Amino acid sequence: MQALWKKPTDDGTYSEGSWIGTGGLSLNNLKTQDVMELARSTDAAETSTYWRIDFGRLVPLSCFAILNHNGTVQAKRRHVVTNSPTNSGAPVYDTGMERMRVATEIWGARPFGAFSFDGIDTAAYPGGTIDLHFAPSTVYGRYLFTYVNDVDNPAGYFQAGRFMAGEAWSHRVKYGFQVRTVDPSETRRTRGGRRLVRRRPRYRTMTMTFEAMTERDAFATGFEIENQLGKDGDFLLVYDQNDDPSIQFRRTIYAALVDTAGITTTSHRRYGWSMNAEELI
Repeated sequence: MQALWKKPTDDGTYSEGSWIGTGGLSLNNLKTQDVMELARSTDAAETSTYWRIDFGRLVPLSCFAILNHNGTVQAKRRHVVTNSPTNSGAPVYDTGMERMRVATEIWGARPFGAFSFDGIDTAAYPGGTIDLHFAPSTVYGRYLFTYVNDVDNPAGYFQAGRFMAGEAWSHRVKYGFQVRTVDPSETRRTRGGRRLVRRRPRYRTMTMTFEAMTERDAFATGFEIENQLGKDGDFLLVYDQNDDPSIQFRRTIYAALVDTAGITTTSHRRYGWSMNAEELI
């Protein structure tokens, strides 16, 4: 399990590109927890659809995520970590241009002819549109540049609801991990027996248990996630960063804690912790 809960991108200073500064569509909306509070570029030109974050100091980064974006199947993205404010010279880390949308349909789940050969289902992208990148190892830099290339976007602009980057915490999960779709719709029966449903948006939950945790993992991470984030703090959970994308995005959620569980001493200097997280939509 990878958990991105420390997000230096929320404290950095955003600039560059060309973004709508009025009407609630500014670049700083990438910092807000509400993924429906969008940042929108003035047009789809490459000179408009990029941003720079100045952290003010060196920060560790290993996971990068753009949530609720409107990138097309042709859209590409590049993250550059550097210590140069103008991104000149050799970068600390450069992802290169990568596709923002990946194949999320499970092969063979639909009959031949109905299955999209690129495997991308834009109408039912699991968990909403998430562009995800993991670096091979943690990198350190003061500046982060993110470039988006989607000049033919029919909307005429690029927009996104959340940007998160930081060092993801990784730990083994006990068997019994559960991902569940919750349907809060209300149902009732009429006198004549008809079933009526008042439909409400579905969301997912993840329930997991961590065992044999060291003091560092238990108290510097598990305890602090509960203590610092509580029920209102947000984080990104990725069950397995090496999953095939067709499965990975079904087990990746932008979430908050349902409740706190506490740290349990399971044996000498070993600890247990459980997490119940619900998706933010």
